[in-house]
Amino acid sequence: MDLGLKGKVAVVFGGTTGIGAAAALRFLEEGCRVAVCSRSEEKVEAFVKRASEAGYDDVMAESVNGMEYAQTEAFADRVAERFGRIDIWVNCAGGNIHGPLHTLPEETFRFIVDQNLTSVFFGIKAASKYMIPQKSGAIVSISSLSSKVPVDYRVTYGAAKAGVNLLTIGAASELAPYGIRVNAVAPGIIDTVLSAKAIYEQTDYTMSMIPLHRAGKPEEIGDVIVCMCSDRFGYMTGAVVSVDGGKNTVEDSDLPWVKPWNS
Repeated sequence: MDLGLKGKVAVVFGGTTGIGAAAALRFLEEGCRVAVCSRSEEKVEAFVKRASEAGYDDVMAESVNGMEYAQTEAFADRVAERFGRIDIWVNCAGGNIHGPLHTLPEETFRFIVDQNLTSVFFGIKAASKYMIPQKSGAIVSISSLSSKVPVDYRVTYGAAKAGVNLLTIGAASELAPYGIRVNAVAPGIIDTVLSAKAIYEQTDYTMSMIPLHRAGKPEEIGDVIVCMCSDRFGYMTGAVVSVDGGKNTVEDSDLPWVKPWNS
């Protein structure tokens, strides 16, 4: 299927590692002009090298703090100045610090919320600055399975991601008159740094709760993001799409693996 993305300008905020990097590379494969950023200069340089090795040298990559609107807006301005417009914006910055609520420092709570929710608000606002005048655009934010089923000691992260869901739905309604679609992807256990402990230290337990019995790959989420930004999916807006291998679809997802009824 031709996704019709060739020549589009795609911004992947937090696009130097994991899901963001996978999405950025897929946009490049589709012929998009791509801009990525990260708070880490080291990660920015690593992504530029990775993209170059894959044959893509015309990538805009900078160090930007997505928790500060001035920096987010300035980055959007530089992207528009270089490429002439912004067609796609992916909010992929995020992270977590584990800890029980009753001992979680206030500054840690605020950091988690700012990193995962405030940055999404800033991204939507910065993207809208350019998408509203051109009356077109697609915005996708990264939510999480934790937004629907919170995990102990990660409740703040789940609450922030639940905020992403509602922000997505509200923005989709407000921006629809301008031809801008706003959606979110809620990944489950994906093979990234964020899920490393669950995958590599608690493998049997973690996989027993996933009907597909494996972790997802960043590229599998990247593919969904890229498709959602295509006009082929032009009637989808305000959606929060779960991509989680079927996790939490049933009470005992391990049963079909241990008792093959039809064999």
